[in-house]
Amino acid sequence: MKTIRKTTGVAALVTAGIVMAGLAPQAAFAHKVVRKAVSHHHGSSSSIQSSLERRLQAMEEEIASLKGELAHARSESKAEAQATAEKISAHTQQVEERLAADESHAKDHHNLLFFRGGYAQNDKGRGDDLLTTAGPAHLSSGNGTGNGDNQGWYVGAGFDFDLTDNVWGLLEDTEVDGELMFEYKKWSELKKSGVGGTPLQIAINNQGFGIPTIGYGHDSVTVSQFTLSAAPKIKFNQLSALGIRPWVMPLGLALHVISPPSDGVTVFNPGMMFGGGMEYNIWGDLWAGFDARYHLTGGDLDGTNTDGFTAGGYVGFGF
Repeated sequence: MKTIRKTTGVAALVTAGIVMAGLAPQAAFAHKVVRKAVSHHHGSSSSIQSSLERRLQAMEEEIASLKGELAHARSESKAEAQATAEKISAHTQQVEERLAADESHAKDHHNLLFFRGGYAQNDKGRGDDLLTTAGPAHLSSGNGTGNGDNQGWYVGAGFDFDLTDNVWGLLEDTEVDGELMFEYKKWSELKKSGVGGTPLQIAINNQGFGIPTIGYGHDSVTVSQFTLSAAPKIKFNQLSALGIRPWVMPLGLALHVISPPSDGVTVFNPGMMFGGGMEYNIWGDLWAGFDARYHLTGGDLDGTNTDGFTAGGYVGFGF
């Protein structure tokens, strides 16, 4: 029994040895394969890691570049926004200053209503005109006196309308006004004395026809002139702080109407006008000034001269 068990044990050991001997090469081969796989796995992992590191580095560089561009864009946007804000602020300030100036200008009264008066002198009297005498009896008898004074007085009124405060942007503190003015000038007057007649009888009698001049004559004859003018007036406001404002009138248009009519029975004669003066701000919108003007027509009106000179003062009210 013991012999059988011993024999069986030996056989089992032999069998196990044979099996192990047969499996040994296969186990060695499997170990080699595993080692090779592990080695290959380790090699692939290193390559993948290196590739990932390169990609991560590229992504970091790209992110850094994007951050720089974003910072630059933010800086530019901030600078542009600041520049735009400064422009808007400057423009707003200009608009506010302009509005304030317009409001101040609207509150101030730059137009003027004035009343004038003073001395008038014509270049030539009208004593030789037919219709200026005061009664044909004077002419027919030879003891008449001609109505030919060339010195007299004038009264008038007008408006100064403000056109621009700086000559349309060319000159500061220099304004241009448009003046519309009328005036009445009286040269002389002669009262009637004696028997008179009609102007036609006077003329015929003066030619030696001897026609009586019995009838009525003029009670009086007043030699006068009416003038309507329009002209630019340049006012210099550099001394406005002192209330002083000199001005010049370079050239204007004047229309003259004479009374009585000329020997050609004409009453209307256009011409030019120029002059200058100065005004002073008394208080508030009250002004006082003086001026001198000369009227030039360039020719007689059927033998009647209407050129003349005026000088005097005026009082003005701003509005």
